[in-house]
Amino acid sequence: METGIHVDAAIARIAGSVAPVAAERVPGTLVSGRVLAEDVRAPICQPPWPRSPLDGYALRAADSAGACAARP
Repeated sequence: METGIHVDAAIARIAGSVAPVAAERVPGTLVSGRVLAEDVRAPICQPPWPRSPLDGYALRAADSAGACAARP
């Protein structure tokens, strides 16, 4: 005995029961608890040049085993 419904049927059921909401512009002080209606993009890169201290680094612990000031 099969229980549940097929994924496509579930998606169709959900899509048929929701509707878009209107977007509005609000001041930054009133945005708490809201959802963005569209992506927010910065108008310029900041900083405008490559700067590694802001990029961050990652490494595996195993790759740094035994590292010290004399043997980085």
